[in-house]
Amino acid sequence: MPIRIRRTGHLVLRVEDLERSKRFFTGILGLPMVGDNGKGMLFFSTDVKDNHHMLAIRQANDGAPLPNPEQVGMEHVAYELGSFTELQEAYRIFKENGVRIRHTVFHGVTKSIYFYDPDGNMLEVYCNVPPEEYRKSVPNPYGFYGGIEAELEGMNPQKPGTVAP
Repeated sequence: MPIRIRRTGHLVLRVEDLERSKRFFTGILGLPMVGDNGKGMLFFSTDVKDNHHMLAIRQANDGAPLPNPEQVGMEHVAYELGSFTELQEAYRIFKENGVRIRHTVFHGVTKSIYFYDPDGNMLEVYCNVPPEEYRKSVPNPYGFYGGIEAELEGMNPQKPGTVAP
């Protein structure tokens, strides 16, 4: 019988500059800091009742190499938002704060923004698209159906068959 994992508990990242990353995760992503072990490791969670920490960051050694997007290992971690309006707000905040955006995309199941933290780790924020909506427009709910910048900027309404609440 296989192990029964309940959920992903948390992610730990080594960072080049602990204070810079703390400002990014609290000030831009809005993750509340809930702990500090006093030894160069900070903890963040949106709900300590359900998850004592979702993310931890720790100071890397001086001169440690930055992430290489071509190496084997974790590609990205994703954070779910509650609505398309919240995704638009995240896009605005990223633009205002010079956050490097990799791309935006309608996947079918989600509308997503892929971006980088200050150390070059790729992250994603997304909102879910209801099945009754994406089934109108895509053959594969896990596909890649193009960028959504114009929708995120409010220049175009959400396309029929892609509408996220």
